[in-house]
Amino acid sequence: MNRNASTCRSALLLCGALLLLGGCASRWQDMFVSYSDQMVPLRNQLLLGHAAEALPEVRDSTLGDDTFILDRLEEGRIAWLAGQDAGSKQAFTAADSRLQWEDNQAEYRLSHGLDQVGSLLTNDQSMAYRTPDYERTMLHHYLALNYLQRGDANGALVEVRRANQVQEQALKRRADEVRKAKDESEEVEAEGEMRQLMSRGAPDLDRLIGKVKNGFQNAYTFYFSAVLYEAAGDLNDAWVDYQRGYQIAPDNRSLQDALLRLARLRGSPDEIRETEKKIGRKAPPLAKDQGQLVVLFEDGLIPARRELFLPLPISTSRGDFRTFTVAIPYYDNRASDTGPLTVEVGKRVEQTSELVRLEALAAKDLQERLPGMLTRQALRLVAKEQMRRTAAKEGGDVGNILVGIFNTLSERADTRSWLTLPAQASSWQGMVPAGEINLTLGAGAAQRQLPLTIHKGRITLVWVQRLGAGLTTRVMPL
Repeated sequence: MNRNASTCRSALLLCGALLLLGGCASRWQDMFVSYSDQMVPLRNQLLLGHAAEALPEVRDSTLGDDTFILDRLEEGRIAWLAGQDAGSKQAFTAADSRLQWEDNQAEYRLSHGLDQVGSLLTNDQSMAYRTPDYERTMLHHYLALNYLQRGDANGALVEVRRANQVQEQALKRRADEVRKAKDESEEVEAEGEMRQLMSRGAPDLDRLIGKVKNGFQNAYTFYFSAVLYEAAGDLNDAWVDYQRGYQIAPDNRSLQDALLRLARLRGSPDEIRETEKKIGRKAPPLAKDQGQLVVLFEDGLIPARRELFLPLPISTSRGDFRTFTVAIPYYDNRASDTGPLTVEVGKRVEQTSELVRLEALAAKDLQERLPGMLTRQALRLVAKEQMRRTAAKEGGDVGNILVGIFNTLSERADTRSWLTLPAQASSWQGMVPAGEINLTLGAGAAQRQLPLTIHKGRITLVWVQRLGAGLTTRVMPL
């Protein structure tokens, strides 16, 4: 066989491998460009407060594409920020429907396995996106907000129940998944070497994770669901979810106040005493001729994952050492520049208190996934080296160079995550005299005044988002 024929055969070998990835345009882009880099223009628009301008920047994908769910999550959140409620609900519903389909399809699990085979020749971004549990929770959280904005309280309650089910199911299976990933990672010798290199080159995630115990429990959604239950008169379910939120965020003043208030409403002297002892203060008397004002504050944007490129020496089948470059996702461990929202009602000046740092959940989720990622990375090195040797044997220097260039360019870390989520969420709630009030909200240079009508014995929910120097607000009487 002449050299030209061998070179063509090498090229065909490489093309055949690429066919495993399918023809989707987004896949070809993910092969060579990290998702975080692709999202920079869109996130910059959001940070300037230009949600409507950011919406056309959402990646174009169709049902069945690997990033379809992630793209719909991004689209739904941006449309919500832009005030395009119908488009937001449509995008979130599409993501939800696809997730349900994936959960129920044995065929999908098989295709996901084939995806992993293809990813051994490229990178993890060529695999179908695996939606983390904290993102699934927030999907139902925002669908609930969509229903509330349309005045459909029952639809909102359905969604918060589903959000809480995600957290409950994740809690049951998390320990087994982490243990399984750890056991699998120990079977690959190169994984241990990469872990040592990563520990020297990447910042420790513990600082960003803080006190978070897992990557899915979210006091923000528990608090939100409890508020909806209380508004519907279901004090038992409200009590349960306020308790769940308090276990995760015991320093949150809104959760403390809610438990004290519900203990008084439920009327059990023993429950009141127990709650007062736990919180450390007395339950106030029940208010008369007042309504409840609840403020939910979402601040900033969740940080994007970065890529860490590490040189890794591996022994080949011939006994010599070759140095490979591997890409690992990480967070730079710097918390976002966020803070509380100032809430002024008449002469009262209060501040929101933190419910959740979604950036901490994202970092914890990445930490839990790293063993599996490192295992695939080690297997990928073996597969790519095998492909390079075959190309060198069949195509000589040209084949060796072609595959070597492809291997280098396709080495990208999987930086995919829902990047239009807020960095953190906080809350404030208080009893306010019924009637017309002026609510003043402030966070740094961002200020907003809202005239509100407070109804006796009812809850008025105010949702607030800060991006850049602006505040986006929604008012939803419950």
